[in-house]
Amino acid sequence: MDILSATGLKSPDISILSDEFLLEVQGLPHKNLALELLRRLINDEIKVRSWKNLVEAQSFAQILDQTINKYHNRSIDSVQVIEDLIKLAKTIRESGKRGKDRGLSHEKLAFYDANISLNNFCST
Repeated sequence: MDILSATGLKSPDISILSDEFLLEVQGLPHKNLALELLRRLINDEIKVRSWKNLVEAQSFAQILDQTINKYHNRSIDSVQVIEDLIKLAKTIRESGKRGKDRGLSHEKLAFYDANISLNNFCST
């Protein structure tokens, strides 16, 4: 089923997850559809990023899984999970700028992240 057409939204540029689109999703009357739409878009964005930076993608995937699990365990309601997913989408969007701010290419940033992750793993 095409979630976007079911909600009546236009097809967005998934890689950007713009503020306007996120606000539009947040305002949808059917919160379960909004939640599923955000989950799928974020999951797709994580898959795309895994080709560039596996460590970062795994971190985002873990946050996504934890958020969805809280919802399924009824620790948080649909409104809260949508807010959390919107925060995650914004974090993912901003992470794309992280390398540019440091003057690093995608490859160098991925190497840097992998090195930090390995150091953290070895120190535990």
